[in-house]
Amino acid sequence: MRERSSNGATSGIHHIPTDSAMKNADRSSSLVRDAVYDLLTSGPSSQSRIAHFIAQNPELLGDISISKLARQTNSGEASIVRFCRTLGFSGFREFRMAFTGEIERDKARRLTQYLTTEDTHVRPEIANLSAALQHSVAASARLLDYAQIERLTERLQSATRVEAFGMGVSAVCAELLSHRLIWLGIPMHSTGTVNIARGLAHGLDASAFAIGISYEGMSEETVAFLKTARDRGAYTLAITTRDKSAVSEVAHEVLLLSSAGPWPEPGSARLMPSMALLSECIAECLKGHKYLKIPQSSRTKS
Repeated sequence: MRERSSNGATSGIHHIPTDSAMKNADRSSSLVRDAVYDLLTSGPSSQSRIAHFIAQNPELLGDISISKLARQTNSGEASIVRFCRTLGFSGFREFRMAFTGEIERDKARRLTQYLTTEDTHVRPEIANLSAALQHSVAASARLLDYAQIERLTERLQSATRVEAFGMGVSAVCAELLSHRLIWLGIPMHSTGTVNIARGLAHGLDASAFAIGISYEGMSEETVAFLKTARDRGAYTLAITTRDKSAVSEVAHEVLLLSSAGPWPEPGSARLMPSMALLSECIAECLKGHKYLKIPQSSRTKS
């Protein structure tokens, strides 16, 4: 069960008014995709299975036939049609057109969203990307709940062992967090290797803390890591950009971040700036605790 703040809201989620530029930066046009994610976590098993495949492979939907999608999801074509009708479409063709159109519109929006710049020394393309990353960090800052971070800090300090795991760029995020906190006395380790993560999760107990990081919350390996760690008694935290996702369903607690654009690209490091913000936030909170123990060697190194 997810922890909630004293006012009853889910930890890590705030709705704070912002200026018009920030609103435009954060407004998501992925209405169809959001509906797919809703079915992933709340729909019947057959529809959840279809939603899971689409959420993991959004770019493939434009070229896939209904028969191939049925084979890929171990479903019948009738189940695919029912899935589309549940989302409000008359059939698969209409759903596919709306879904792929949403992707293309979002890509076009991202390319031009921040092109207006007064700095003539910066190419518009670079300025656009820079602004998108800055707005992403600002959006993550609004999502972060300092009370939640303080609670997590206490758990980190009391844990005898902290394991972090992620796949792809999420593995780099796990390493970034681990690198920042280990120099502040936290017994933390991270890995991006599935077999090692599986073994580490099996070795955890009630004194341990497991952190799973997944950009879209869809990584089956990260879900398995968190589930195993939780079954072994460890406290589990999912860090993701999607509140309704597979990893959020298996973790004790969810911490939400924002990334630059809702459509991730393979290999993209757009989650890294927000992860750096979170790492520094936790570090500052740790440094504010008077019983903090810093390794002697860290005082002599830069």
